[in-house]
Amino acid sequence: MTLKTVPASIAALLATSLLLAGCNDDSSGDADGGKSSDAPTSASTGSSDSSSGGASESEGASGGELTTANFFDEVLEAQRAAGSFKGRATTTTAGTSMTIETEAKYEGDEALSHGKTTAGSPQQLETVSASGVVYLKSEGLGVPAGKWLKIDSKDPANKDNPFAALAAISDPETALRAMGDLDSLELVGAEKVDGVDADHYKAVMNTKSYAKVLGLPADAATTLPKTIPFDIWIDGDNRPVKYEVSLSVQGVTTSTSQTYYDYGADVEVTVPKDSDTVPLSETGLG
Repeated sequence: MTLKTVPASIAALLATSLLLAGCNDDSSGDADGGKSSDAPTSASTGSSDSSSGGASESEGASGGELTTANFFDEVLEAQRAAGSFKGRATTTTAGTSMTIETEAKYEGDEALSHGKTTAGSPQQLETVSASGVVYLKSEGLGVPAGKWLKIDSKDPANKDNPFAALAAISDPETALRAMGDLDSLELVGAEKVDGVDADHYKAVMNTKSYAKVLGLPADAATTLPKTIPFDIWIDGDNRPVKYEVSLSVQGVTTSTSQTYYDYGADVEVTVPKDSDTVPLSETGLG
């Protein structure tokens, strides 16, 4: 993730923050963060066993009634109850694709996650999220080899830095407040996703509160569309098994497909020591 791609990357991450972030800190909010999971697959649209959909408040094969008002709460709570997950996300921007494999878990009230790009990705990136802090390791970040870039959105020195938004959205409670209620939610029907029974939903989220809640710089905030439609497949326990979104920012289209699998798997996440990190404020990035 280089400086050139920050605006598009933030937009894509905002669109997927609740479900891609490997998250943290449930202090004060509507819902606690969760985990995601489903078998690693590519991003197509569901497969077999489609049935006709419902409207914005619907109850299908998933674990309970999902509405525009409770959708994110229910999904995050279901992910949290699972305790851990693994996942794979492929993001394509301007014809270039990057795939990152993620694993995450809860330790009490704290959620930790670790992600790493696959060998075939054009840029190698490794990330750890814990306690509202994101750690990044990649070329072009302005840190010595072997060191992690430490991004803490709560650090006053990072105010208005677009990279700090990456840390802000790693807290699912913050991301939830940023998204608010969905504008619409439609149950398309029951489908199989890698052998898992799931309900396919089409939804639209509103971005009007992103800038304020996430502390985005004004120029980054204005690039976001007012609404973002997405597709999501939910299993019988209200956990996501697949998620797809596509949006355009400043003429550049970014598409992301996420799958989720191995709910409840044994997961270990190692948080970098401070001695192995360089604070964002010391890099000149922003």
